[in-house]
Order: sequence, then structure tokens, then C-alpha cells
Amino acid sequence: MTDSKFKPDTTVRSVLADHPEVFSVFTSHGMCEDCAADPPSLPLAYFADRHNVPVAALIADLDRCLADAQGGG
Repeated sequence: MTDSKFKPDTTVRSVLADHPEVFSVFTSHGMCEDCAADPPSLPLAYFADRHNVPVAALIADLDRCLADAQGGG
């Protein structure tokens, strides 16, 4: 997680505003329709806790998805 663009305190809203291509990561971890329509200004750590996924795993998934989208994965 050291080289990640994403940190536990990065908000879901800012991640999706900057990198909409990672939206599928959030839905795969159970993002509800309301949050998908209006992403919350809550930290990734909170999202991960609420969806029973380790924050490090969520961030790794986001990194992988972003790398794939940018042709690096």
C-alpha cells in the first residue's frame, strides 16, 4: 500500500471523482444504489469496515483496477 494513490482516509467521493474507472471495485464490495448515485464523503477505511473488507484489500483492489484501466496491469 506504500505506493498507492489511495489512503485509508481518502474519501470514496474523491476516489470516484478522480478515477471513475474504479467504480466497479466499490460495487463488487457491496456499494448500495444510493451511495452509487451519490458517493459518500466517507473515508475508504469506513467503507471497508462497513462492508467487511480489510482496508488494505480494498486499496489493493483499487490500485489493481486503476492500473488495468491505465494499461499497466
